[in-house]
This record gives sequence, C-alpha cells and structure tokens, in this order.
Amino acid sequence: MSGAVKLPSLADLLLRPRREALAAFSARGWRAWSDPVSLDAERRRLLNVDLSEPDVAFTMGDSVLAVARVEADLEGLVTLVELVAAEPARPSQVAAELLTVAPGEPRTGGDAAAREWVWGPESGSTATVRGEPVRLWICAEQAYGDRLWMTASVVRRPSDPDQD
Repeated sequence: MSGAVKLPSLADLLLRPRREALAAFSARGWRAWSDPVSLDAERRRLLNVDLSEPDVAFTMGDSVLAVARVEADLEGLVTLVELVAAEPARPSQVAAELLTVAPGEPRTGGDAAAREWVWGPESGSTATVRGEPVRLWICAEQAYGDRLWMTASVVRRPSDPDQD
C-alpha cells in the first residue's frame, strides 16, 4: 500500500460511535463513498466493492486506492472495521500504524496463493481498545496482486456467570 493512504488508529475507530469512526477516516483524507462511474468490474472485485458497500474511500484523482466499512453493535459502537486497498502493504507496518502498542509477532498461515497474519489474543498480542482486546487480520491474495485486505475487530468475551 502506498504511503498516500493514511489510516486512523484502531483506538480512533473501535468502540466509538459510528459517526466518530467515520470522522476519524475523514480527518485522514478519506471521503464518504459514492460509486464512481469510472470504477470498472475488475477494480470493483479488487476492492471487494462487489461484496459489500463501503462507507468511505481514499482516492487520488479519479483512482480509488482503498475502501473501508464499519459495523456497529446494538449500542451503536463500532466493533468491526474492514479495509481493502488496491496495492500490497507490509502487514507488520500496517499493524504498527493501527495498533497503539507494539504489535509483536503475528500468527501466520496460508501459502503463496493466500497468506494471512493475525494479531490478537491467539498470537499473544496485548493490543486493546478501551480495555477490550482487539484482533487484526490481514490477508494478501496472489490472485489480486497481494492487495491489502484487513479486518480489525473487538474480541468479545462471554460474560462471567459468577458476576450476575
């Protein structure tokens, strides 16, 4: 991913009201999504626009470099952010940019066709947002030129029955 695409930290996105998360993207140069007429079918697949409707896009001229969408829980707080960028990126660099603590070593998987990196409780990551653990998943698929595809989510824990 080119250095042109600026990412907000996960602390600015997760467990915030949806409008605040979208404002955090806007503050980094993103704009509300509107489907550009110039976006052909190949670019739509590359950005996963054919699978879901983005909330925001990062553009340069007429080119859409990245898109993102957020999902909120019943209280209206963002619990998931999905981002797809048209270019490859170094996963460890993206993790360092998004997480407020040193990301540590990820759990990795996959092969040359599709590789994944996961920072979360399963990898020993201690990253949290407002006291809740977070998981950052990044994938690079050879079929799409190793473009960046990532999701970041709050790791919801079941309630402790002894505290009821």
